[in-house]
Amino acid sequence: MTLTMDVLDRLHAADPNAATELVQDSADAVALIELLEMLWNCGIPRAPHLLEPVLQRLLQLRPTD
Repeated sequence: MTLTMDVLDRLHAADPNAATELVQDSADAVALIELLEMLWNCGIPRAPHLLEPVLQRLLQLRPTD
């Protein structure tokens, strides 16, 4: 939940670039999924802009065969 709280803090501070950096630096897929759910439902105007970076990061972390 720390990633989610940190990203939401950055969004409330109107710093979406810092929020995106937090997403790109994360290696915790579970935290990213929790963040994705929160961004989808939170109603913060800047939140939808982070959906794509979260999905891209999850794809990067996907195990390869």
